Amino acid sequence: FDLLSREHSHRPMKPFDVVVLGGGIIGCAVAETLAEAGQRVVLVERRHLGAEASTAAAGILSTQLDIRNPGPLFALCHAARQLYPRWVKHLEQRAGISVNYHVDGILYLVQTRREHQELEHQARWQRHQGLRVERWSPADVHQKEPALDGRLRGGFYFPMGAQVDTLALMRALAAATRTAGVEIHEKTSVRTLRIRRGAVRGVTTNRGVFMAPVVINCLGSWANMGGRFPVELPVEPARGQMLAFRGPRRLLQHIVMSRRAYAVQRRDGRLLVGSTIERAGFAKTLTVAGIHGILSGVRRMSRAFGACTLLDAWA
Repeated sequence: FDLLSREHSHRPMKPFDVVVLGGGIIGCAVAETLAEAGQRVVLVERRHLGAEASTAAAGILSTQLDIRNPGPLFALCHAARQLYPRWVKHLEQRAGISVNYHVDGILYLVQTRREHQELEHQARWQRHQGLRVERWSPADVHQKEPALDGRLRGGFYFPMGAQVDTLALMRALAAATRTAGVEIHEKTSVRTLRIRRGAVRGVTTNRGVFMAPVVINCLGSWANMGGRFPVELPVEPARGQMLAFRGPRRLLQHIVMSRRAYAVQRRDGRLLVGSTIERAGFAKTLTVAGIHGILSGVRRMSRAFGACTLLDAWA
């Protein structure tokens, strides 16, 4: 199996130890860490650093809610979550930029008996693993989150849930990656992997060839490279529509989630609410149905959202 391109390139084939494909949070974090360890790293990004999901996301760190059952994936994500504060401190020191990381806790609202049973099961096995989960009555919810006035059966509180400003995080990570000595090529699209005798030798891009014995695929939804990656990966894009509002500061004391929507408030008062999960290919468009679903979800949480001012919307 030989994908070795024979096309002539005007760019000299400077050797590296590692080529990282993709300049989102994962790609930059991998590249920066390897460069700090003494590796010669080049990072290839088809647009600009953090152009896609890395900065579109709300920045909610919710391992205990995202993974419904125990197992290796939960163990991996929980271990990563424990490393996060130290990693954030490293980035802030390197870049001189605060990423607004706050452990606010996540309150998950339950509105039906079935939701309550599902969350109770989740809380039970997590407590058995030594993790903190609190069950809140409706009175507890209204006392600790006065703005929430929707009908509910109660909530489950995950004290270690956190948030980070993804725009600030990406700025800090980009600065730290450059400081570490990573050679970054933006507006550069990978065309093929260069493989000879069963071993990777580098990549061919629209701007030349990058040679390295290791290629790390951090392309996210584009990981299959339109069918050009040698191994088919079980990855597909999912569209998430998001809205941002201006609201009173500290309207919410915690990150608030439900089956229908979530809301996270930054310290400057911005409220990020979302999100849809749609199999819509790579279409980053907003739809009436998507926006209606998000707004209906947050209005079921609180009527106070009705007075907030719309700032932005994206997908």
